[in-house]
Amino acid sequence: MPSYHKLTSTEIRLGEPLPFSVYDKSGILLLKAGYSINVQRHLDILLENGLYVRPDEIASRPVAAKQERNREEANTFLILDTAKLRMQRLLEQFRRGNLREDFLKRIEDLAVTLQEACSHDTDAALANLHLDYETSYAVVHHMQAAILCEITAKRLGIKDEARLTLVKAALTHDIDLLDIQDILDRQATPLTPEQRDRIRAHPERSAKILRELGVTDETWLDAVAHHHERLDGSGYPDALSGEAVRIPTRILALSDIYSAMIRDRPYRKAMVTKEAMRQLLLEQGEKTDQRLIQMMIKEVGVFPPGAVVRLANNEVSVVKHRQESGLSPIVYSFIKSTGMPMLTPLRRETVAPEHRVEGIVPFSDYRGSIAVIRGLWVGSGA
Repeated sequence: MPSYHKLTSTEIRLGEPLPFSVYDKSGILLLKAGYSINVQRHLDILLENGLYVRPDEIASRPVAAKQERNREEANTFLILDTAKLRMQRLLEQFRRGNLREDFLKRIEDLAVTLQEACSHDTDAALANLHLDYETSYAVVHHMQAAILCEITAKRLGIKDEARLTLVKAALTHDIDLLDIQDILDRQATPLTPEQRDRIRAHPERSAKILRELGVTDETWLDAVAHHHERLDGSGYPDALSGEAVRIPTRILALSDIYSAMIRDRPYRKAMVTKEAMRQLLLEQGEKTDQRLIQMMIKEVGVFPPGAVVRLANNEVSVVKHRQESGLSPIVYSFIKSTGMPMLTPLRRETVAPEHRVEGIVPFSDYRGSIAVIRGLWVGSGA
């Protein structure tokens, strides 16, 4: 990268807005100007893997920092957009047999980005992925599982470094299925015997691929190899039960289940979030860790950011921010009670009886409003 300048530790200050956008050694955007890196280990990892800036941005850095300083929420939403593109490119290149040498470094860079995004604005990170029905399932599923792992593990009190390992596991847990994922995503017919065998084998095969790439962290490998195990011994590949299923593995297993439930598939419509949480609690029985489910519900929210909801006055709104109570989020209405679109979404306090949330409605019914909805995060920052 002759036209890029490689940064040193003296050119970036921890916790302060970046005065310029930063890139990896291939010129792929990692973080936009104005974003701050808040964890020292994250900064160390990025610098170790190679952090670069365009010379023209160095010259204009006072202006960039001032312009971006107060746009953290919009930046977080947009950082997730960029991260999905990075993930898409990474998976495609890996599937074609490229980038095997740099794969783990790029996964680590992505994991750092997601952890930083959650530290800046978890609501915006959750909303971005809940609202995305265009990006491929493999990308959104891996990233959504990673975000869920991060916020659930943080609620549990797991330290930054250990959470980073779990996020990397989430980003790679289905790596063995990349070559058939697109087929599975479009397939409305029952799985063939060969496909069923492949799916049952993918946890072990994914862990084997990661070992061959150089992963030695046993927490990462165990989470990938056993994310389909269940506490009652009904899972696979090893029918582990009880304490044999480690806490990080349990967190990834729950994140994997939840993310799959709320995505549209050819053979079924996505569950709305509340229904998915209810199924986790009631139908999974002794298979999953009920305490971790409760933690995940607490963190994601009964009505998570990005969920489309109907209010008591019949307006349709999108959840913008979680609240402590969980049942009274901050929402913005974008469809009038008459069914007509609003030119400008209106903030509603759902503690008010007329604006009480009556329930979640499928986002797929309102995809035509996606530009207006996204504008709540990437517009003026409502």
